[in-house]
Amino acid sequence: MQLILAKSSLARDIKHIYTCLTNHTASHVIINDFIDLSLQIPRGSIGTCMPHSERNQLDAKPNVSYDSQSASLMDIYGTGGHEYHHYPVLCPYHTLLLLEDPEEILKNMPLDASPSLVQLIQILTPTQTLQELHLILDCSLAQIYRLAAHLIYWQKAKLIHPIHPRNIYVLSQQAKLNDLATIEHDFSVHIPGLNLRHFLSQLSYGKPLHRIAPSKDTRNLYIEAITFLVRKNWVEQLHMYLVLMVPWPSDEEGAKWAHEKAPKEVVDLFVRLVPYMDGKHHIDEITYREAVSRKQLALVLKYYRQHIVTMYYSLGLPEN
Repeated sequence: MQLILAKSSLARDIKHIYTCLTNHTASHVIINDFIDLSLQIPRGSIGTCMPHSERNQLDAKPNVSYDSQSASLMDIYGTGGHEYHHYPVLCPYHTLLLLEDPEEILKNMPLDASPSLVQLIQILTPTQTLQELHLILDCSLAQIYRLAAHLIYWQKAKLIHPIHPRNIYVLSQQAKLNDLATIEHDFSVHIPGLNLRHFLSQLSYGKPLHRIAPSKDTRNLYIEAITFLVRKNWVEQLHMYLVLMVPWPSDEEGAKWAHEKAPKEVVDLFVRLVPYMDGKHHIDEITYREAVSRKQLALVLKYYRQHIVTMYYSLGLPEN
């Protein structure tokens, strides 16, 4: 066997492909210095920020459906079938998190790779949305979706919500605690000056990241730490959902009393947002779909706090 591998480049390529596929990674080989080939076995599911179960919940809502600015991999590749069934739905308020260093991804890309894809990998940061990225690259949102879909399909990136200091992050259900020593070593290499165990204990309080960071000077360091741990599936974001308390005042007098303290524009906005107050739509989706700011949403919560319950929970990422 070793003699064959030493003398045959084809045998070495076959071994490389077999090793990659059995380890559930993509294989990239150049056969005879001419044929550029990438292969993988598509998984039943990959790390996404929108599981298929949640997508079904949204699709079932006749008054809150995906619009023309959202796309699934089935939409992008123009084909149906089980292969793309478990991949995420892309929305403008999402972003990408590279699973490898940009230099490593670029090194293994085909020679005829799209210049736009190369540029996206070079500038990609998990703090900017796909909406912002398409403006930076001066290309259509649809093109950004195609580039994002390519990176997701080939396991070079996963779809997440932008990492932000005001987000709440907690230890992930997927965290492999038996590998703590290994992840602790990697963490110390990538995030020097921050103790992993202490950092994870801080996240257990369920506070926004900016309230955990001891100062503004350390905020960027904490964002880098969260980025590293989200990439490794060790932490996940808690999303805020709204639920309208039942029973809502059914008589005219009761409803009038509930509205009387709020300005008219807040009342109108509250009425617009009621269909989303079922515990199934996180606030990123709500603010995007209704084109409202976090400040406007905060006013609704301020005036109707006796009638709205806020809940925080993760989207339940499937294992990556």
